[in-house]
Amino acid sequence: MKILKEEKEEILKKYHGETSEKVLNHLKRNYQVVSNHLFEPENIINFININDKNYMIKGNRKFLVGKIFELVVDKFPDISEDVIRRTVKKYLNVLEN
Repeated sequence: MKILKEEKEEILKKYHGETSEKVLNHLKRNYQVVSNHLFEPENIINFININDKNYMIKGNRKFLVGKIFELVVDKFPDISEDVIRRTVKKYLNVLEN
């Protein structure tokens, strides 16, 4: 499933001004996405690599937000926890679609 540019911009509007670019860049560099085609070319499943393990993004977003938040929160002591959590949600939301 491909996401349209308009849909992606609509998703990103929800998080405008409430997230950290510094944290988002860290997430993009350190938590890579792996896409697999299962059975049909249209059926793409995205996984995120955390500590050398792949986790399916769809259906696990709440779990992944908590897991990534715990790994990242100590690296950014100058940024509030709410902003970090929102940034992780934004990153996973974009990856899921």
